[in-house]
Amino acid sequence: MENLPSSKIILFSLFAGLIAGIIFDQSNAIFGINIYNFFNLMGSIFLNSLKMIVVPLIMSSLIYNISSFSNIKDFSNLGTKTIIFYVFTSLVAIIIGITVVNIIQPGILNGNNAANLIGLDVNSNISLINNLSHDYSLSNFLLNIFSGNIFISIAHGNMLFIIFFSIIFGLAMRSSSSKSVILLKSFWEGMYIVFLKITKYILFFTPYGVFCLVAKATMTFDPDSYIVLLNFFITVILGLLIHSFIFYPIVLYFFKANAISHFKGMFPALLMAFSSSSSVATIPITSKCLVDNLGHKNNHVNFIIPLGSTINMDGTALFECVAVIFIAQSYGLDLALADQFLILSLALITSIGVAGIPSASFVAIIVILSAVGLPFEAVGIILGVDRILDMLRTSVNVLGDSCCVRVVTH
Repeated sequence: MENLPSSKIILFSLFAGLIAGIIFDQSNAIFGINIYNFFNLMGSIFLNSLKMIVVPLIMSSLIYNISSFSNIKDFSNLGTKTIIFYVFTSLVAIIIGITVVNIIQPGILNGNNAANLIGLDVNSNISLINNLSHDYSLSNFLLNIFSGNIFISIAHGNMLFIIFFSIIFGLAMRSSSSKSVILLKSFWEGMYIVFLKITKYILFFTPYGVFCLVAKATMTFDPDSYIVLLNFFITVILGLLIHSFIFYPIVLYFFKANAISHFKGMFPALLMAFSSSSSVATIPITSKCLVDNLGHKNNHVNFIIPLGSTINMDGTALFECVAVIFIAQSYGLDLALADQFLILSLALITSIGVAGIPSASFVAIIVILSAVGLPFEAVGIILGVDRILDMLRTSVNVLGDSCCVRVVTH
């Protein structure tokens, strides 16, 4: 069980899932079992198994590792540098997104505004996303951190609260020298070791989970919508590629790291992020790649990665600003420099603030649309291609987390 699947096996499973999704459709059945429902069930079980372990693994790793810091100054320096790095890279991602979308202008097709050429279908999901956006505010963001009830917050997977509480708990343990606290520290160390072992059991089934998730996603793709929104699709992907393969290698080079070796070491985590569309669910694999493949210290990785999975949303921030400007172009609105600066600022804030909300990217987009006076219904034109873009931007988020570990620990 210690010999976990290699990146080659995971990559093979990804392509096998892609082929299976192309061959079968949602109505096919074998021995009376619907294939789509089977892939959906197996993929959900795998994802839920990862999510099951995320909260206890984050809590135990943060509490134990923070309480084990030999010098409180080292901890404060690590936290400050981590947050500065995440804010800086998100800002760069947004600037890249704004630049690319203004050059390509995907909202203008054959000299005409896309809104005149594409029927804006109001998807039923928009009302749900719109309702969620009303719940977003600075006060609600802070109340998510200081939510009050420990057990309800943990049960609901409130990651902002869990990280905040674990940091405070670890610092309190570290500042006490009582024998009882020493025993408590041993308890959290044991919890961390046990949950790490359980994580390895779950990761053993990664190839099967990846196969089912990719096959299910491929079976639901709608090629017609991709043709209509091809320019928007290309714009987002180009922005993500520039951020991933130009900006991050420059950052790694500046901090004396080999970009090729880094990408190779993180390959299993990036594949998992792509297939699951969840940076939180990918935490165990991300941590394993950084420690086992790239040789980083456990206490650094177990502090930076959980924090990054919540507040580092480079890919999401880039997607938000591209989507908003694309919608503005579709309606023939020429956004002034001040409006684009507002979009930049809101994309930076909302990419962090709505991270724990369902349909987070679209909630953030609606918040920004309302700020610049654009109609919410326009979100419907990008819902059709969001699945694969979500997979890609999640991979960028995870890559950013891994680069942060290298930069900060350097």
